[in-house]
Amino acid sequence: MAATTEHTVDANAVQAETTAAKKKKGRKPVADNTKYQGVEQVMPITLKSSHAKGRHAVAAKDLAAGTLVAVERAAAAIVRNQSFVSLCHRCFGSVPTRAQTRPKLDAAGKEVAGQKETIHVPTHSCAECKMAAYCSDGCQKQHAGEHGVQCAALAKCNDIAGAHQVPPENLRAVLALIGRRAAQGERADRAPVFAAQAAGAEATPYGCVLDLNSNRHYLDRNSIKQLQAALKDVVALVPESARVSLSEAVELACIFNTNEHSIGVNGQQIVGVFPFSALYFPHSCMPNCVFVGEANGAMYVRTIADVSAAAELTVSYVDLFQPREQRRRELLLSRHFWCKCRRCSQPLSQSIDRLMDGIQCAQCHKGVMIFEETKEVEDINELMTDIAALDQEIQGKFAVCENCESKIEVTHLVDVLKAAITDYSAAHAAIQQGRLTQARVLLERFVDNYEDKRVLSPYNAYLVNAYTALIRVCTQLDDVDRAIRYNSLVVERMLGPESELLPPVPRHFPRLAEYQMSLGDTCLKQAKKKATNRTPAGRSVTRRYLKEARSALEAAYKSRVIIFGEHSPRATEARRLLDSAKKEYDAFVQATDKKKPKKPEAPAAAPQAPAQATSTSSA
Repeated sequence: MAATTEHTVDANAVQAETTAAKKKKGRKPVADNTKYQGVEQVMPITLKSSHAKGRHAVAAKDLAAGTLVAVERAAAAIVRNQSFVSLCHRCFGSVPTRAQTRPKLDAAGKEVAGQKETIHVPTHSCAECKMAAYCSDGCQKQHAGEHGVQCAALAKCNDIAGAHQVPPENLRAVLALIGRRAAQGERADRAPVFAAQAAGAEATPYGCVLDLNSNRHYLDRNSIKQLQAALKDVVALVPESARVSLSEAVELACIFNTNEHSIGVNGQQIVGVFPFSALYFPHSCMPNCVFVGEANGAMYVRTIADVSAAAELTVSYVDLFQPREQRRRELLLSRHFWCKCRRCSQPLSQSIDRLMDGIQCAQCHKGVMIFEETKEVEDINELMTDIAALDQEIQGKFAVCENCESKIEVTHLVDVLKAAITDYSAAHAAIQQGRLTQARVLLERFVDNYEDKRVLSPYNAYLVNAYTALIRVCTQLDDVDRAIRYNSLVVERMLGPESELLPPVPRHFPRLAEYQMSLGDTCLKQAKKKATNRTPAGRSVTRRYLKEARSALEAAYKSRVIIFGEHSPRATEARRLLDSAKKEYDAFVQATDKKKPKKPEAPAAAPQAPAQATSTSSA
């Protein structure tokens, strides 16, 4: 048969090319980073965009732990309700107060005849709405433009929120964005001004907020209706020149709720939207960076581990010391994505996560029961409408012991966890009601039932939460020795077992550093109290506490330098306590050694006579 020169056609190949072409045509264009690329001139990062990852930042070179990689001032931020009169509503500095006498009010808010009380009110505040406090007259004047747009609506904000069952902070956040929009204009192409320190950084322009996803379509119909009704009343109180449509107001509320970040400032809390940081630093359950709030209201992004050049920079949006499924659900409900980070994608049997909600094997008491999740979320829209689908996955499934391979129904494990949650909740309720002695009894019974009897893994999140609560309860009951013991256990559990490749949280993580700081501070104070006990047992306890204080504070100081910076107030505080612990320890050792009786010297041995040679004769 003669060979043909005609091209053969592969039907499958044609179909594949057609499908690929359709996908390519239907794809959204890769996000343009031009507006934000100014950051590359002042920070050691490079901005990237791809269909797979979206916008993200990578290290421009090898970065050591503690490297500052971003500084941003919020496009809009509000003071949390509990900090409302404590922080300036413009610069977030501390608010000075003055004493004021008024008629005493009873629990129902009615005046008590003939009785007065003294309260402290902000020295500088808005006389019209009484909802905005300031650190100075200058700050109040500089904020007049933005506040003027919000003032009438803020005065009625709490009433509107209560009437429509919407959190007041949601409404105040929208008003903050409307105020910033009125002050800056709507230009979406305005680029942020980046700086290496907060002093040179300007607030991110309002237009950058519109680059963020609102995920409005994930809200249920009832929530949208309540939000619309509340915002309709709020927007009607905004001056017409600054007013936005109801649809825009709802969109702004959804953008804020999906992308907000809460940061600590001067011991208080603010919540804001930081567009650049939200766009370029994605979540990971084993992050290499952390968001840090500064005293001036700026947010810093710092590395908390060594990062190789070209590696993606990530942060965590949730508490990391909790079970994998709990983290994923929290992210799904608050941020509207199903986490597929490296830690969450690793098989449970190979991950530290198996211990976080681990239930010990009732047969061997050595391994934990493992149930590998088979459901991976591909269609998030489907899951958001039916989150119960996650619970249906466990029906008829079995968990297997990692050590002896015995099996048990997963539903039985869920029942054990539900019982643990119920018992823990009872103790938590006692704390909330101020019944501290009863709370302590319930918490210590919880530990006895679930750890001592080897029901839960020692690293189970509910056990660690119980120890965390016991620290607070025992401290308030003035049982400091027991509080120290529980604090030490929390630090130990958060560090994880040495046999694991990855710990439950990064070594230099804010929450871990705070427990180390608390442990060191409490041990140091308790050692000073115990120093008056000069018995051998008393000196032994003092030495142990001083040694533990020094060790915990060394770890806390190292972490605080990495997280907050060497010259930050928090690192300085840790350094001061560490120096004090070292000084106390050295002084104690020196004083103790002086008091030790010297052993009598052994008498010198008498010189031995030289051995005499002896002769033997043969018979």
